[in-house]
Amino acid sequence: MHPCLCVDEILRLVFRCIEDRSTLCALARTCRAFHNPATDLIWETLTAMEPILQHLSPARLVPKATGSYIKLSHSLSDDDWNIVRRLSSCVRRFHIVLEQHVPLHGAITNAVPQWFCFLTSPPDPSFLFPNLRSLSYRVDRYLDKRGTENIHAETSEAVILFFHLLLGPHLSALRFEMPGTFYSHLDISSIPVLCPNIHTLNIGGRNLNWGGFQIPDEALYQFSRVVSELSHLETVRSYETSWELLSSLAQAKRLRRLLLLLPNRLGPGPDLPSHNIFLQLRTLYIRADSHTSCTDLFRWTSFNEVNEIYVECSLPVNSVHSLQALVDMSSLISLQCKHLEFLWIFSLYHDFDTPTAWPRPMLEPYQSFYQLRVVALQTSFSLALADNDFEDMVKAWPHLEVFHLFHDGIMSPPVHLTLRGVTALLHHCPKLKHFTLMFDATHVPERVTPLSRSTVVRNTAVKYMGVYTSPVSESSDVAAYLSILMPYLRVIGVETGRWVWAWLVLDVYPASTEACFEGGHNTDEIILSPNC
Repeated sequence: MHPCLCVDEILRLVFRCIEDRSTLCALARTCRAFHNPATDLIWETLTAMEPILQHLSPARLVPKATGSYIKLSHSLSDDDWNIVRRLSSCVRRFHIVLEQHVPLHGAITNAVPQWFCFLTSPPDPSFLFPNLRSLSYRVDRYLDKRGTENIHAETSEAVILFFHLLLGPHLSALRFEMPGTFYSHLDISSIPVLCPNIHTLNIGGRNLNWGGFQIPDEALYQFSRVVSELSHLETVRSYETSWELLSSLAQAKRLRRLLLLLPNRLGPGPDLPSHNIFLQLRTLYIRADSHTSCTDLFRWTSFNEVNEIYVECSLPVNSVHSLQALVDMSSLISLQCKHLEFLWIFSLYHDFDTPTAWPRPMLEPYQSFYQLRVVALQTSFSLALADNDFEDMVKAWPHLEVFHLFHDGIMSPPVHLTLRGVTALLHHCPKLKHFTLMFDATHVPERVTPLSRSTVVRNTAVKYMGVYTSPVSESSDVAAYLSILMPYLRVIGVETGRWVWAWLVLDVYPASTEACFEGGHNTDEIILSPNC
């Protein structure tokens, strides 16, 4: 064996590139030099307690109709605890989900595993995962006592006690998601004291929120009062949002990424200091049940340092009010976020009719944002867009790298944009790499250089073009025109429908390479591969 393969540090770097657990297991059995670095990687991430439990003397495999589970026949001996400490000390990331239909005692089902009662009394807290860096602790909402008759109070206490034992200053990432009744046993305000070095925090879960099992108001209030004490906090994803929590996060001095799930309405926000809030925040991701809570948030305070915004929200059923709500929200964002580089708005419209909308009012507030790199608008409106207005709009964004106008849920929207509008986009945005538009590709403009008399419009950065259900001619003139415009185009995204075959047979590729299309009539992407 080559001497470099006996160097532990080199082996760990090489083995970290291996994603298959079975391969790591095989390496661990190969030789002494490979054993320790491979074994450490095997145990680095754990998604259940069973791999540790099966090494303990009281462990018994119990068969049942829907599979099998591990049961501990008696409490752990000193040797067993030493095994737990040895194996759990290798774990850096622990992701555990407690689900229903796991027996607690003989005839009782719908409860958490029986081994919890034995693991909540270690000789010392250092026996359980002393080197843990990332913890994801999720309790299934079906274990909530309101929906499960057979769950016992002592079981809830054991679940929370085990959670507390896993908390410590070594943690840098924490996610906890559990039904509301479990919080009566959890001292949630102690988390910043127990885990002062957290960088990433996930609060609650979408499934629990939808099921009405969210964090009780009092528990959320208690946590909101202390969360700003996490001085290293950089990323927060919260499925439970209140003004108290937002006010506290506004004081987190290192917070850079904030992901929020907003309720239908937040209401008027409390007063905030006019300075020293969200100083380091750069990314704001919002999912809202209505546009109202979004506007409540943006009226509340400025996000002046934010450069990336993603908003996903539902709009009013009335089409007129929907459009105005979207325009109003865009105006607020542009007023409160002066350094935007990334903007993605996904707005749902629930109605049987497909209203037509002019996208320029939705995007016009951002015309002064010269630095924009990503612009995406995904709506259920049929976006009426003409060449001249489109050119006037995109020329304001010379640094644009991604531009998408999606028609969500509309199979055959009317098309107003032509290849001349696409040419304008490529001409004014030379850094563009990916774009999606609906346009009429059945006719080639009169001149190949419609925007410049001296220079052929040729964008060498574009690799992806989404066309949705755009009409296209199978003419070689159209193929030649697109090949000149985008010589390095590799993927065309097309929606299943009338024009799929026409796009499939269109020979759009540089003359200097051979190309082929991978896919069939129902593909979502046509891949242009050199020399295939």
